[in-house]
Amino acid sequence: MKTKERILVTSIELFNRSGVGAVTTNHIAKAMEISPGNLYFHYDNKEEILVELFRRMAKETYAIWRPSTAKKSTPLDLIDANFELYWRFRFFHREMYALRRKDETLAKMWRAHIQKVMKLMVIRYRQWVKDGQMVKLDDMAEIQYISESLLAMATTFLQFFESAEKAPGKRSVERGKHHVARMLMPYATGETKNEFEKFLKIEP
Repeated sequence: MKTKERILVTSIELFNRSGVGAVTTNHIAKAMEISPGNLYFHYDNKEEILVELFRRMAKETYAIWRPSTAKKSTPLDLIDANFELYWRFRFFHREMYALRRKDETLAKMWRAHIQKVMKLMVIRYRQWVKDGQMVKLDDMAEIQYISESLLAMATTFLQFFESAEKAPGKRSVERGKHHVARMLMPYATGETKNEFEKFLKIEP
């Protein structure tokens, strides 16, 4: 693995473990056993690292939501994939509000990201309707409301669940999956609805 890639991987580990504010570029360099100068050859500061990590998280999110003719994905497949991605980049979802306030670049990227995900959610929903997995809704305002509610819950679940637990961990992800599944189940149909019912019987 090249040094530039190792910097990103190490940064994710440290940010997830200690929080963005507590981690400096010196901490990242020390964990990698390289000099700070070597790190600065690739990234000028921690903010550049965060921007690159956000780009990666966003790109992977779009790949999950973008319809594919290669594989027919169910709503539960996407819930699972999204929450696994949330967990991998959990520092963003724990701290995005503070990071946005501090860094206007990240704030702009976040706003654009949310808008793009909303559009992809609607496209994917229409594909599920076409595949007979979801109930068709003709009211665009209702579709918008559901999309906003789902995205608001999914992007803030870590802050909510972890703040209420003595020992926060990946169980928060499973609880988040269940909450989103409960929100979506009334709109599921056929075998997809059966899959939701089976999933929700499993204790998170």
